[in-house]
Amino acid sequence: MENEAVLATRRGARWVHVRDLWMRTLPYCGEPGCTVTRRLWRRVRWWNASIRLQGTRYCAPQCFENAMCQCLGRILTAAVPAMAVRHRIPLGLLLLSRGQLTNPQLRSALEAQKQSGRHRLGEWLERMGYATEQQITAALGAQWACPVLTSAVNPELRALRLLPFRWIETFRMLPLQFVPATRMLYLAFSDGIDYPALYAVEQMLDCRTEACLISGRAMDRALDCCSRQRGPGDLLFEGWRDAGEMARITCGYVLKLGAEEVRAVACAGHVWVRLCSGRDVAHLLFRRAAAFAEPAASGF
Repeated sequence: MENEAVLATRRGARWVHVRDLWMRTLPYCGEPGCTVTRRLWRRVRWWNASIRLQGTRYCAPQCFENAMCQCLGRILTAAVPAMAVRHRIPLGLLLLSRGQLTNPQLRSALEAQKQSGRHRLGEWLERMGYATEQQITAALGAQWACPVLTSAVNPELRALRLLPFRWIETFRMLPLQFVPATRMLYLAFSDGIDYPALYAVEQMLDCRTEACLISGRAMDRALDCCSRQRGPGDLLFEGWRDAGEMARITCGYVLKLGAEEVRAVACAGHVWVRLCSGRDVAHLLFRRAAAFAEPAASGF
């Protein structure tokens, strides 16, 4: 009887050891209400793997969707609308100080802008023949204290695929080159530096950025080229949705594409969700209808 009891104890100990080892193979889940038993059942029923959202691991679609909904709620609450930046020296005064514009010309351009209620001052100065595109771009570079790219704009395809095309088009920010060794992304703007959008890119890609300015025509040509080179995994959802609906849509694409890593950021009426599966990347962009309306005219 004693030997049988010892054998039973040993068998029980071995079973506990095997069970503990097996349980350790179950993926950790960041969902507070997810238990080991639920993770086991969900793994058998749904996935053989787990997915990471903003660096935290989740074991199954239900846990991921709940976490995605909370994540979207947080970033939508924290998102600050893009606002015009007031500079010490307005563009018109900067051109006046350089002797490239006269006071009557500036007043005439401001009056035309005021009556139309559209377009920026630099566009009116160029349309009316008071300043060249090169002069306006150089003045913007001085205004924003950043370099101006005067050579031909040839963005790398690898850099272009890092951002969704509609994000690039809306914020007029052109990825030029990405250096993996330093995780530095070089971008170009044409209407001034959009710092909220730049910060959102840094958060999404976990990288540093360096911005420069190019002319408006150079940007238009580059965007036209980008529209023909965008990847297949670039999806746009027009009209605003609440966090729950965006989470359900994202979860559906996660299951469809077998994504392993998901990140999300929000900026000025846009929510960008990036899905990674190995080397394949898909972008989901949710855009508010008013987010891509033409901005109101600015005095300078």
